[in-house]
Amino acid sequence: MEPLLTVATFEWDGSDRSWVPGGVRAAASASGRDHLRQPTGVQTGGGHRQQIYVCPAAPEHPHTELMQ
Repeated sequence: MEPLLTVATFEWDGSDRSWVPGGVRAAASASGRDHLRQPTGVQTGGGHRQQIYVCPAAPEHPHTELMQ
């Protein structure tokens, strides 16, 4: 199986701000700005990541999903 798609609730981890887009880095550093981590408003399963996998050898095989 190979990864096809990952849908994440947050763009970066709230405790580790090592990956924050440059355009919001200063605003994200301010207290109370956690809403900036979720610009799309999409939430999957209580704030997790949903990953979809496909079989490249046989497209007719069912897709597999993983929620982390």
